[in-house]
Amino acid sequence: MLKENENVLLDGGYVESKTRPNLFYRKIPEGCFFADMRGTKEVPIWSDTRPAFFLNFNNDVPGWKRRRSVEEEFKRLFVAGCKCRFFFFLYETPEFEEVGLGLDEENGVLDTPNGYCKFCGKDFGGEGEFCSKECEEKRIDELKTPCKACGKKIEFGEEISHHISYFPEKTILVHRSCHTRIHRTEAFSTLRPSKADIEKFYSRGKSKLATIGLENQIELEGE
Repeated sequence: MLKENENVLLDGGYVESKTRPNLFYRKIPEGCFFADMRGTKEVPIWSDTRPAFFLNFNNDVPGWKRRRSVEEEFKRLFVAGCKCRFFFFLYETPEFEEVGLGLDEENGVLDTPNGYCKFCGKDFGGEGEFCSKECEEKRIDELKTPCKACGKKIEFGEEISHHISYFPEKTILVHRSCHTRIHRTEAFSTLRPSKADIEKFYSRGKSKLATIGLENQIELEGE
């Protein structure tokens, strides 16, 4: 695996350090990428053959551009067959410490603000996740869950889990107001559990309460 990773790195433009064997680097206009296969005391290379990936960029390179470069290089090496690991690098550098980050090293996924709009994909070349307020609002609306009763989007924090069946247990997300209408009106009567289901559920509940009461009584008498 070490040899395979080395071949991928060399084919990808990396050079092995002459003074530090198994440390590879690739220079780019903005700085330098490093792929370290020397291992550490905590993680010996024979226990994890993935190169430790880190960077050293020029100070005048903006954060979004650094993150874009890291994301592109990480994915490029992954596709070529060389999985990399970051240790705590991404969480301790100025480029990443104050922004959202999604990382899945095993599947080659690094998702972070990189100057591309998270909604329309436009390259706006700046900080943030969206190229405009409109795109941000559309993305927020896209993430909202549709109410299974009225079909309209549910505002965050306004959803409630409603049982449409107790046996087997099945629930759906609905507006709090729609939940009230389900139970108190005939507006969404098809979303209510069957009468037999409801009776069975509450009879079990009463039986459980009675059992708990008996156990508490026995405990008190034992004292």
